[in-house]
Amino acid sequence: MAHWFDLGDVAVVPLIEDDRLLIEPGEFFPGLEPDLAGWYAQEPWFDRAAGKLVFVIQSFLVCSADEVLVVDACVGAGKDRRRAEFDQLPDRWMQQFLATGLREVDAVVFTHLHTDHVGAVTVQREPVFPEVPHFVVEEEFRYWSSAAGGAAMRRTGDYLADSVLPIEQAGQLSFVAPDAVVGKHAELVPAAGHTPGNVCVRVRGSAGSVLLAGDTMHHGVQLRHPELSTRYCVAPEQAAEVRSRILAEAGDSVLLPTHFPAPSAGRVRRGRTGYGFEFASDLLRTGPFRYGEWLA
Repeated sequence: MAHWFDLGDVAVVPLIEDDRLLIEPGEFFPGLEPDLAGWYAQEPWFDRAAGKLVFVIQSFLVCSADEVLVVDACVGAGKDRRRAEFDQLPDRWMQQFLATGLREVDAVVFTHLHTDHVGAVTVQREPVFPEVPHFVVEEEFRYWSSAAGGAAMRRTGDYLADSVLPIEQAGQLSFVAPDAVVGKHAELVPAAGHTPGNVCVRVRGSAGSVLLAGDTMHHGVQLRHPELSTRYCVAPEQAAEVRSRILAEAGDSVLLPTHFPAPSAGRVRRGRTGYGFEFASDLLRTGPFRYGEWLA
């Protein structure tokens, strides 16, 4: 289902590379046995027949009348990756981007530098958006350029070499503080833990705001169990603290975690056993987003 989120003078537009990536619970959460009576173990969160968690691979456009930002960039096309679902993908990302009527953007923002957040900004090791700044927290880049980061990439393939270093070598990688303002409607929110320089992106419009929560939470089970971090978190305890803070402070604000099942954006509700999640139907607009029509 094509959809986007209406914040009045700002639109947040998902670019969905995979709308149903099935993951064994134990891969991300070792030892997890989902409570099949829980809401997070039902559709659209969980595929009962396969016994697997449902993830989405997506990134976002933040569109206003005078600025367009890309937040993260999925896996990307034609990349050698060790996960079969990521290896040598067709160019779904660019097809969706071009379908909006856009051809250029003003900046790219990386919440962090994992393989499923950086790939579409290069094609054959060339930047897709020449001369455009690509914002990232410096600590994030330094970690993935280190021996520890290199060891962590053994499970994925060296995505830094084909998707991030070409941006850095072109002089387009711009280091920013984890609370930097990165656009007229967007600012970073510090969220280190999943990775050393991980951030969220708060997007404000005239009719509301959305926190692009990135990988601070991957699945609904982490709302039921905020203490549960993934096996891929660099600092699991810190990641859990960040997640708990975001959930406790959420109130009526809208969270849009990257990997939640479509339409992904919603409000958390505190219950007796953890949190629940209500999709934000008030902001949801169905159908394809066309930038020129939206401006008009």
